Amino acid sequence: MTESRIIPLTVLSVVAVATFTIAGPIASLFNDTPKEIQWQTDLNEAHQQSVLENRPMLLVFDADWCRYCDKMEKATFMDSSVVTYVNEKFVPVHLDLAGNMKIAEILEVERIPCTIALSPRADLLGRVVGYVNTVQYRETLVQVRALQTRVEQKLASEADQASDR
Repeated sequence: MTESRIIPLTVLSVVAVATFTIAGPIASLFNDTPKEIQWQTDLNEAHQQSVLENRPMLLVFDADWCRYCDKMEKATFMDSSVVTYVNEKFVPVHLDLAGNMKIAEILEVERIPCTIALSPRADLLGRVVGYVNTVQYRETLVQVRALQTRVEQKLASEADQASDR
């Protein structure tokens, strides 16, 4: 190759590498997907939103002193696939155990971290006790959503049968 062709190819290569290197970070500036779970702390407001949007509530009980809770916060709850799935499919509620002992007692929370999924009608859809990794957590959430769909279909079928009588 002649020297006159090598210089433009080198410049083109440098430009291509620079473009791909900065394209990801620049694109993320324009991405409006939340990077964290959009936790609510008011159970009543969360329930109203759950009913209005027909999404189950995802109640997470933890405490500042709990190291496995901290591990869930830093690993599982920061994973982008979990963040996206929870924000789209659930109404996430973060509850401190000490400040919500009565609710924890009613929901039979015995150990933390503890995640409880409730339908908009407050039916128990699932429970995760203790630390679980991202893959296990997301799989459980998918199963919870599938259960909610089956419950809704059954209720709709029963309502149809009752109206036919």
